[in-house]
Amino acid sequence: MLNKILLYSIVVLFSISASADSSTDTDLKTIMQGLRSDTSLILDGLLIEDYDAIANAAAKIASHPQIPPAQVAQVVAELGSEMAAFKQFDSVVHDMALAIQSAALEKDRERTITNYQQMLSACLGCHASYRQRVATVLSPAQSEQPQ
Repeated sequence: MLNKILLYSIVVLFSISASADSSTDTDLKTIMQGLRSDTSLILDGLLIEDYDAIANAAAKIASHPQIPPAQVAQVVAELGSEMAAFKQFDSVVHDMALAIQSAALEKDRERTITNYQQMLSACLGCHASYRQRVATVLSPAQSEQPQ
């Protein structure tokens, strides 16, 4: 029963945050491509010490579009009780992106690098744990099959 309440709460939270700014709704694959691009911009900024570029890219990561509610429902159905851990990875990425932004604005190279490494660790952990399953459940061929 507790798992059902937890899953329902997560779906509601995702739905509320996704509907808060529906103009930025897009699919998860497009969101991930944007995050990859912004992550690369942070690395580029670190290599040339462009702290404004780092702060801007980190801000974009922290405020990335929400996963559309229909895709959230598919992911919740696939991950079940693992959804909280999946969401935790997103929370760590969000928090580390804000920390990167703050460190970059202060031109604190070491803290920026440390926060970047922690953010990447969360990204890679999430991908290792969930990427294949989520990609499979959201693939066009899968969504066209009768449920």
